[in-house]
Amino acid sequence: MLITFGPFNQASKYSYASTIQDIHDLYNTQIGYTTTWARVRTGPTTQSAIVTTDAPGTAVTVYASVAGEIVWGGNSTWYRISSFSSAPQYIYGPLITLNAGAPSDGPPAPSAQGKEIVVSLSHQWLYAYQDGNEVFDAAVMTGRPELPTPQGTYHVFLKLHPTEFYSPWPQGSPYWYPPTYINYALEWNAGGYFLHDSWWHSVYGPGTNGWHYDPQFGWQWGSHGCVAMPLSAAAWLYNWAPIGTTVQIVA
Repeated sequence: MLITFGPFNQASKYSYASTIQDIHDLYNTQIGYTTTWARVRTGPTTQSAIVTTDAPGTAVTVYASVAGEIVWGGNSTWYRISSFSSAPQYIYGPLITLNAGAPSDGPPAPSAQGKEIVVSLSHQWLYAYQDGNEVFDAAVMTGRPELPTPQGTYHVFLKLHPTEFYSPWPQGSPYWYPPTYINYALEWNAGGYFLHDSWWHSVYGPGTNGWHYDPQFGWQWGSHGCVAMPLSAAAWLYNWAPIGTTVQIVA
């Protein structure tokens, strides 16, 4: 991937400096704050290694704007948050707000405290709990046998509404799928594991993670590892579960 640097005070993002010292002379750093849970990576792509994950409201120093992978909305901007004399670290641009005051004004952000989402793989069912009390449940569809949904304890770190999913598998692969519109998506595990609606399924619940018959769409496999659900369930979760909500995937 060609990575291009552009100083904030120049119109073109395709100009670049020839040496590290030139870059130091060109760039004026800016202060930004993460707007949600933000992965810090070694390069401006989702395939780059994760260094750490910053919590919402974390102050970062932005040294450069970098054209990298487009993750959503056609936005290719990534921000370098490490100096040019240290190992590179990047955060996807839409996850940072620049030149803003510390996020202390206005109403408090929704709290994930006491909220938990539990997905039962054996029952193909999702349960939502507030302070230990069940407040919602819905039939879901999890990963097919070849692409199982991983068990464990996770947390929602990204919410998208709407978004589009792109297949990480090439055309010709039995797992490839065309670009797919999604209304509500909550990512809970690195590598694109989401809770999301799925308009191309009409049945959920026990047995749907395997080869099954959908009365509207015919014979189908389960998901690619995500937890898929009807639109109404995804909308409810999206509005109820803030960033940081615990997600338990159990047998």
